[in-house]
Amino acid sequence: MDATSLQQACAATDAIVEHVHDDQLALPTPCDSWDVRALLNHLLGTLALGQALLSASPPSVPMAPGELPAGDLVGDDPHKAYRLGVEALLQAASGDAFERAHATPLGDMPGAILGGFTTLDILVHGWDLALATGQPTALDDNLAESVLAFARQTITADTRAPRIGPEIAVPADATATDRLVAYLGRRP
Repeated sequence: MDATSLQQACAATDAIVEHVHDDQLALPTPCDSWDVRALLNHLLGTLALGQALLSASPPSVPMAPGELPAGDLVGDDPHKAYRLGVEALLQAASGDAFERAHATPLGDMPGAILGGFTTLDILVHGWDLALATGQPTALDDNLAESVLAFARQTITADTRAPRIGPEIAVPADATATDRLVAYLGRRP
């Protein structure tokens, strides 16, 4: 993964977050037990966690990967909160952040892997939000293919639980978006 893929994922999800309305915050999502507000909180926490890891700074939001932050980050303007989080993340991802190793609670990790997981999370949770709020769910084919290739290299049967379900079979001619989300346990 690279910083361009991260920028593209952030932009794709921005277009979805922009069209989430207050009356949709309690709608269910493809993420078990998370409604739209919870998913937005996770997404905002992911932005903050990615920013902290890629900049070697303490996280501004306490949150374990795959979990929810301790408090509400959505507030009354989810789109503004998302844009501010993206701005901080992309600043941290600039320069050589994807080329060097970063200290994490699990030991040193290559920036491309940290950035890849952040890209994957942002893009796929954007798809989750789109599905939950009745927006178009098609992702850019090249970006979806790139993130799928990363997922196939890094997500194994052992690392799926508890947040990523088993792969769902799709037809051989399925779109890149459908293959990506199905690989991550979602029904396209």
